[in-house]
Amino acid sequence: MTNETIGFHYRIFDSADAVPVEAWNSVQQRFGDPFCDLRFIRVVETSMAADTRCWPVVFYDGKRPVAISCISRYRVDAGVLTGAPLQKVIGWVRRVLPSFLFLKIVFAGLPVSAGQRGLVMLPDTNHQEVVRLMDDALATIARREAVGLIVIKEFEQTDSEWADQFSRQYRYYKADSLPMNRLELAFDSFDDYLAARSSRSRSSIRQSRRRLRDTGCQLIQLPGGPEAIERFTDEAHRLYLAVLGKSHSRLETLPAEFFRELARQFGDAAHFTFIYQSERLVAVSCSLKGDDVFQMMFCGIDYSLNDQAHLYFNIMFSDLDIGFRQHVSRINVGQNGDTFKARLGCRQIPLSIYIKGRNLFRPLLWMFQRWFLPAAPLLAPIETLSGKRSPQVSGKTTSTVAPPATVARATVLGLLP
Repeated sequence: MTNETIGFHYRIFDSADAVPVEAWNSVQQRFGDPFCDLRFIRVVETSMAADTRCWPVVFYDGKRPVAISCISRYRVDAGVLTGAPLQKVIGWVRRVLPSFLFLKIVFAGLPVSAGQRGLVMLPDTNHQEVVRLMDDALATIARREAVGLIVIKEFEQTDSEWADQFSRQYRYYKADSLPMNRLELAFDSFDDYLAARSSRSRSSIRQSRRRLRDTGCQLIQLPGGPEAIERFTDEAHRLYLAVLGKSHSRLETLPAEFFRELARQFGDAAHFTFIYQSERLVAVSCSLKGDDVFQMMFCGIDYSLNDQAHLYFNIMFSDLDIGFRQHVSRINVGQNGDTFKARLGCRQIPLSIYIKGRNLFRPLLWMFQRWFLPAAPLLAPIETLSGKRSPQVSGKTTSTVAPPATVARATVLGLLP
């Protein structure tokens, strides 16, 4: 599908395999973002085909590619866009109408909760033209798919100068998304990170690691590939579902094949941690490396052993260890478990989404925006770390969900004040 004008225009493709690779990579490789990698789109297309459609989009200035996006259509619980009071009301309504507010939505971006941008463009292009064309492409897909809500996700404050054009000129409502917890101090290893912590924190972390050993657990770190695919069993997926089931901000439920396909498509750029007690799998996580970022994505734990073995803490420590060894300048630690992650030294990065209603949903969104678009407060880092290595600057232009009891246990351990 093409919309060509003199100068700026865009092309919509039906799949990642139909995209001209050289044109796409000329933009993607400037950023090194793994979530706008064609391989990641293939992961979603392959594993979520039952309820998701994807349309990669390339924006051109003449013959030069200047921006990329992937529009997707996915059926989601629109209640995740609301605050806690309205979520309770929605819960009561669903006792009678179970499908209430489960809607097909068109996204600029993929239906995977990792805090990724839904539109990436070169800094030296005409941002106004790209924003105009992005709105046009979204409207085209939304009309064809008979969808009432459009969501563009997720942008940092540094993008606001151009991204706010969606709200200023094209009738989108700007709203807070969950902030990203980011660790920007770089260390060569987890031991270096541990040495930069306070003595109290070092003692608490060592206590958690001893508990893992004392309960007879073994931790295995693996890159993507055949062994990771084989180890990501249906039981591993059930552990992921157990954690997801306790989340209050659940956009999507990823199938087991998503994680296997991630290991298959990305190979050594995908990273997995598996924790076993004897032969029994009790915890799992997956992460993804870009050129200069390490993204901790999802985890699963056996709650029956979590108090004894501190599975959640240890899976996080393992993923940080992997991330430090990638020598990247930043580690994205996910969008939940904020207090615990602040204690790890993370800084919260505010993220924004832009929402637009069509037809009946336009006045409804205007009427109920104060309930549908709650503010997301930020936490300051709780502990200051002294880095062993300054963050590298590359020139490049998760969500891991904490179990509800984590905050209480972390306070006892001294991981929280």
